[in-house]
Amino acid sequence: MRLFQLYIICFLFFSCYNERNSFLNTDSDVKYVGMNQCAACHTEKYESFLTTGMGKSFSPALKVNSSSNFNQSLYDSNLFLHYHPHWIDDSLFINEYQFLDNDTIHDLTYKIDYIIGSGHHTNSHLFENENGYLYQAPFTYYTQDSILDFPPGFENNKNSRFSRKMGLECVACHNAYPDFVMGSENKYNSMPLGIDCERCHGPGELHVNQIKAGNIIDTAHKVDYTIVNPSKLSIQLQNDLCARCHLQGNAVLQEKKSFFDFRPGMYLKEIMDVYLPRYSNSENEFIMASHVDRMQLSECYIQSNQELSCVTCHNPHVSVKEVSNNFFNSRCFQCHSDNSCKESEKNHFHNDCVQCHMSNSTTLDIPHVKITDHKIKIPEEKIDSSGEVVFLGLECVNNTTPSVESITQAYLQQYERFESYDYYLDSASVYLNEIDINSKKGFYIHIYYLFLKEKYNEILEKVKFISLDVLFDNYLTEKDYSNQDAWTAYRIGEAYMKQNQYYDALQFYQKSIELAPYNLEFRNKYGVCLFENDKIDFAIDEFQFIISEDSGFVSAYTNLGYAYSSLGEYEKAFSYYNYALQLNPYHEKTLLNKISLYLLEEDIENALFFINKILTLNPLQEEANYLLNQINDYKK
Repeated sequence: MRLFQLYIICFLFFSCYNERNSFLNTDSDVKYVGMNQCAACHTEKYESFLTTGMGKSFSPALKVNSSSNFNQSLYDSNLFLHYHPHWIDDSLFINEYQFLDNDTIHDLTYKIDYIIGSGHHTNSHLFENENGYLYQAPFTYYTQDSILDFPPGFENNKNSRFSRKMGLECVACHNAYPDFVMGSENKYNSMPLGIDCERCHGPGELHVNQIKAGNIIDTAHKVDYTIVNPSKLSIQLQNDLCARCHLQGNAVLQEKKSFFDFRPGMYLKEIMDVYLPRYSNSENEFIMASHVDRMQLSECYIQSNQELSCVTCHNPHVSVKEVSNNFFNSRCFQCHSDNSCKESEKNHFHNDCVQCHMSNSTTLDIPHVKITDHKIKIPEEKIDSSGEVVFLGLECVNNTTPSVESITQAYLQQYERFESYDYYLDSASVYLNEIDINSKKGFYIHIYYLFLKEKYNEILEKVKFISLDVLFDNYLTEKDYSNQDAWTAYRIGEAYMKQNQYYDALQFYQKSIELAPYNLEFRNKYGVCLFENDKIDFAIDEFQFIISEDSGFVSAYTNLGYAYSSLGEYEKAFSYYNYALQLNPYHEKTLLNKISLYLLEEDIENALFFINKILTLNPLQEEANYLLNQINDYKK
């Protein structure tokens, strides 16, 4: 009897194990081959897929790929800046300009390289510099309402203009996997053009080699395990495949994993935990890419014993625009009889189940769009949302047993990347007590928390507790796509810098750029620290390297100006300040440095002009007000 029980246990164990590992191309050594290889045999599906939203997700900025109408301009009333996107022949440009008394006092133009978004809801726009650093431009066309506006996240006085970095997490969902430069935040060697076959079927090397060897499997009768067929996966693995990008939120990577590591046929939780904030009285509010979460909140999903998957209704090879209502209705009729609707005939919405039960809705994160809410529900259900909205916590929506380290990191990321509400840090502090600072991951999380709390003295105490030898030999050693060790080194360097301990800061900044040599923010701070350590020539070299990598990096020009000013080379200093202000006319540090230089030369008129420029935008700016008061006292 015990032998029989053991057999059953082993059978169940290996059954579960095989479900995850049955497809051979989940192995990390199997290479991607590109969808042109797929097109050679699967021409019809390839051509059909190119018409879908995924197939059009990322493309060169050419007229044929654009759904936009640029017959209007944008105006930022906070920065007093105009934006005019326009075509010159088949090239797209964005012109940023500013008027004063009918004179153009600022004029900056960037060429757009890529359109991101299929045009079903939006077209947003990206540009890259000569070395592959990728940024988002400050304009989006919202196709449903034909509106030109700022991109999501640029509203409410948060126009970051041309400095929003397009990192791996973003690109890896809107596109096929790019050739990303490790040790950077947004540098790429090459960029593919659109989501491809292998994002859903996994890398094709084994499959292509098998076909070329003449080993053809009749997939009408057998499964070809060299390439993932999503329909042969379990429901959970099917949904996890789609959830990789249709369950956006606060993603916490597992240890030693990156956004490259998920492959179809894996559980998503093997690579990352995805968190969403939950609030009371907000059941009908959600972000755009939360399709899987919303579906799994549906009674249809729950009552089907969780047997409902995305591909129950969606054929990824066919554009949803080409699918009739009858097809979607037929999916519903698999469980609901076609005469079970209790509504009168006039309320049947042309016999469209989706229209009633998956209504169009706005989203929390993307303006000017309406999407199909994937929480299937009875429309008569009225949810009382008039009560107080209370934060309930972050929920890990793809893993019921996340680690305490994952939960804590989620709260820290939510605060830093999404909403800087104190209750996120308060929640993190509760979990932090359970995390051992003597572990590498624990140390990373403790430093992350203290950095966000601006408790710099406590960071230095933790460094002394662990010791420099242990830190540099064991904790700050690894290069990876998330730059985790580099960030820890950088945060410690910042803590020393805040305490004016420049010599100690230097070694941690140096370690950060050793681990992440193309993170230009790290290099910029390293250059400042070199300057503070009286290594001015080395600081200048560092700033020059930055602008050789990214000619639009404003702070490097500002710091070059300051360095040359300290050497008494005022003409050079002015030239660097002026170039920085061509890139960003309201860059406060540059304006303040330029004002100081004017005051050194006793040019009060120009100093006042730039002081007023700062105060026009930021009337409470302390340094500008101080300088203004000093000048007014001097005039007396």
